[in-house]
Amino acid sequence: MRSVRRLSTAPLDPRTRPATSQRLRHEPLRALLDGVELGTWALGPRSIDELVDTVRQLRPAAVLEFGSGCSTVALAWAMRDVPGAGTEPRIVSLEQDPTQAERTRGLLDRAGLADEVAVLHAPLARQLVEGRETECYEIPAAVERTLGGRRVDLVVIDGPAGPPGIRFATLPLARPFVRMGARFVLDDALRDGELEVARRWAALPWATVDGIRLIEKGLLTGSVRG
Repeated sequence: MRSVRRLSTAPLDPRTRPATSQRLRHEPLRALLDGVELGTWALGPRSIDELVDTVRQLRPAAVLEFGSGCSTVALAWAMRDVPGAGTEPRIVSLEQDPTQAERTRGLLDRAGLADEVAVLHAPLARQLVEGRETECYEIPAAVERTLGGRRVDLVVIDGPAGPPGIRFATLPLARPFVRMGARFVLDDALRDGELEVARRWAALPWATVDGIRLIEKGLLTGSVRG
């Protein structure tokens, strides 16, 4: 995979890859994200289109997202086409930065999608995960309350920000909330840290890593077996 990376004519540094919502495939979503920069620290337009397609294919009862922003708006917009809306949000998005959490809530309010998502501040903390001490999100009790017994069918991982390999713990931390067979997606999958995360996830007895879609910064996909 590191050899394949070198075939790209664009550098992997996400700061060099800005885009606008006009590159999104769906016109209504372009309007909702008008003026929002994509593809830098956020998901790029092709990756967002892929998320929308995934939601429409899976029709999840609930989604758990790590790292909030424009992807949160796209997920909420796609979930409007999935039956089962109730009084509780069907998307829970965890964000380590309280300022970014507020920014995401503002984007959702502007888009008229705030009722679909609970954006929760989740600071980072040292934890023992899969036998290793690591730093990752401290899962707030509000996640379980918001899900209300529903099981998550899709996990989207675009955080936390930190040193290489920091995203390893996100999937194990999501596991108590997911349905057997739930799908997961990891952004930035072509970075060295994420390639190591993929290797470690593939070694877990309860996870399957399918591979990496060579879209923008790379989208790793897989599933939870149990």
